[in-house]
Amino acid sequence: MPGISLSDFFKEKRTASEIKSEILNEYFKAWAAILLKGQQYRKIERLVYVDLFSGPGLYDDGKPSTPIKILNSINQSKGQFIDFDNAVKTFFNDKSERLANDLKENIENLPYYDEITHKPVIANEPASQKMLEEYLQSASPSLTFIDPLGYNYTQNMLLYSVKNWGSDLFMLFNFNRIRAAIRNKKVKENMQGIFSSYYDEILEFYKKEERPHEREEFIIKTFQKIFADKGYYILKFKVNFPNRNQTSHYLFFISKVHLAITRAKEIMTKYSDIQDDGVPLFGANLNQDPLFFPSLCEYSVDELSKVILRNVSLFDQKTIEEIYREHNYSTNYIKQNYKDAIEILVDSNKIALFDKKGNPTMRMTYTAKIKFI
Repeated sequence: MPGISLSDFFKEKRTASEIKSEILNEYFKAWAAILLKGQQYRKIERLVYVDLFSGPGLYDDGKPSTPIKILNSINQSKGQFIDFDNAVKTFFNDKSERLANDLKENIENLPYYDEITHKPVIANEPASQKMLEEYLQSASPSLTFIDPLGYNYTQNMLLYSVKNWGSDLFMLFNFNRIRAAIRNKKVKENMQGIFSSYYDEILEFYKKEERPHEREEFIIKTFQKIFADKGYYILKFKVNFPNRNQTSHYLFFISKVHLAITRAKEIMTKYSDIQDDGVPLFGANLNQDPLFFPSLCEYSVDELSKVILRNVSLFDQKTIEEIYREHNYSTNYIKQNYKDAIEILVDSNKIALFDKKGNPTMRMTYTAKIKFI
């Protein structure tokens, strides 16, 4: 975004569309590139991008939102080393007929529209299991964006969107809407559809706990359990309102592959608040947020050095890069944190470093192997 640093992106109030658009397009490019050129053991010929809450494609000021950004990224890749145009099929849906019609017009007015190999499919209907099955009918890897409160989603629909190998899911929660919906009888069926048997647990917790922050944390952890219980990996990013101790949105990323979580973390770190020791909190505007006080202690470079030291059998004789790849995805740690933690262990004579040829070295590179002393 010209004129604003990524770390300052959330310093002013952002709409759900802006948050989604900023992060989703960056991940789309990385995801498509990895799948099309990064697989040594299988050839991927088709990718599917599905946005079930697409909007008109342009903001009121005429700047592109997610659908146009995605199509721009596809078009800009033409003739490059990794060309998305021949592989990516796009599906956009909005339950508003007016917005769907505006999106169709805005897409067809793109100067390169006639050159798009797979013309975007634009729909205007309530999201459903049938719709997802239609869009994701092949075994092709897919990237799907869903707003679970935007339609009558069910847990099965959320899980269906990540059933295929290489398929990932983004969700953006407006937490005020979640808070209002939990005890609203008019949308009880929707809440039961999403949370399933966990919905009763949430209501029971509400009876015992009146503190808003505790309720919020319980709801979010319960939602994560839907996927964690079935073996999926989850990355959560929290956005507070600027200058207010109140949640605006949660962005969830779900994948079967821990390397996908690692890549999403690398992208979202650019937008995150960072601790003094360089560990990201995976959230924005979190100052004085009581929900994040515990995580300040849970993840730290010093704690990471202790974790490495406690796991000799896992990490001995591995490179710093390998340790990072194998360990980071269930934590807040990023690549630089591992280098910093290992430097602590080197300085305290707990480990030694060796280069590719097996020679002792003091160079703290990601290809250096560690050996416990």
